[in-house]
Amino acid sequence: MNFVIEFYRSRDAEEATLDKVSLEAPTLRAALQGATALLHTLAMPQIPDRLRISDEHGSELYAGPADGAYPAEA
Repeated sequence: MNFVIEFYRSRDAEEATLDKVSLEAPTLRAALQGATALLHTLAMPQIPDRLRISDEHGSELYAGPADGAYPAEA
């Protein structure tokens, strides 16, 4: 499945996107693990504190801390 990973910084009610990449992964959990790895390899202007994972249609599947904490309910 193709996922879109968006890395961003969140301050109060404002969000600033730092990078957005496409990632092929078999599951949401695998996409989250891939996003965590990308966090350490992408050259971004700042260190993101949040990430968002969407499917190829733009439906948000995960939004949370950039440290890769996997939600218990997902």
